[in-house]
Amino acid sequence: MNTAKLKLAIHHRGGSFSDRWMETCLQRKIPFKQVNALNTNIIDDIQDIDGFLWHWVYRFPHETLFAGSILAALEATGVCVFPNTATCWHYDDKVAQKFLLEAIGAPLVKTRVFFNKNDTLEWIQNAHFPKVFKLRKGAGSNQVWKIHDAREAEQFCMKAFGEGFVPVERALGDVKVKLRKMISPGGTLNFLKKIPTGLKNLKTQRDLSPRERGYFYIQDFIPGNKHDTRITIIGNRAFGFCRRVRSNDWRASGSGELDYTPNNVSKRCIEIAFDIASKLKTQSLAFDFIHDPQDDPVLLEISYAFSADAVYNCPGHWDKNLDWIEEQLYPQDAILDDLLTEIGSS
Repeated sequence: MNTAKLKLAIHHRGGSFSDRWMETCLQRKIPFKQVNALNTNIIDDIQDIDGFLWHWVYRFPHETLFAGSILAALEATGVCVFPNTATCWHYDDKVAQKFLLEAIGAPLVKTRVFFNKNDTLEWIQNAHFPKVFKLRKGAGSNQVWKIHDAREAEQFCMKAFGEGFVPVERALGDVKVKLRKMISPGGTLNFLKKIPTGLKNLKTQRDLSPRERGYFYIQDFIPGNKHDTRITIIGNRAFGFCRRVRSNDWRASGSGELDYTPNNVSKRCIEIAFDIASKLKTQSLAFDFIHDPQDDPVLLEISYAFSADAVYNCPGHWDKNLDWIEEQLYPQDAILDDLLTEIGSS
């Protein structure tokens, strides 16, 4: 397609996918303009554009509150957007994901959600433990707890239907993971640079994020997994790596210990991820898999947003035929290319 005749709009936030999107557009001479999606005049600002890109994430509460509505409004005008509604409406909402994945028959680990305290307490009396309690919001194993017995489950139940939980991680949360990043090459300086902004963002999140209450979300605990498998589907591409379980822990998400060996990535996980992405018609989607006692892949959760660096570090990717393509690829470029193709066919 003749990219010189199209025009894109990009919501820019430093550290997001927009950094690479703008860089690539400049390199390829693709016309674009930088916009503020949270500006009251955003609809007027994008009247003359063909595509709109906005990498919104849960860490910025204003984006979380309004991104879905703004993107849906733009879609209604015929603008091609990333992420579209099918891709992101269930982002950072594990309760929504439970019902969505069950509806399409995805192999979700056994998950229950209760909206009534008495129903929850009745279930607890007959449940077998341990289980995993989660808030519907949060990533990187934040807001996830292993419940060992019925008494502990009852305590979580009373809090879930009482004062509720603060859905934002503490400033000193995941200390071990943060220390590991600090001692990596260049890690200390980068970590120190991010402290002021990070603390400010955490305070804003805490101020604007309501407590999570009124539901009890719990998954079966499946022991014996030494790693989980992260599959990221972008269009017809599958990127995959394994995340080792943290030392003296049972969680892998957020560990930062990644294995990019292609042969260690389960092909069954890739097949399932492609199938789900096709059914949901998503533009990009990351999947977290573990294996059950029968060694079958089971899904924990999904997310349209992911670490771009982690995906870029994959030495290659698989196509829909599960053929391996040895090539490092920026996931932001893959998203941009797919949006350009969509614009060209619309």
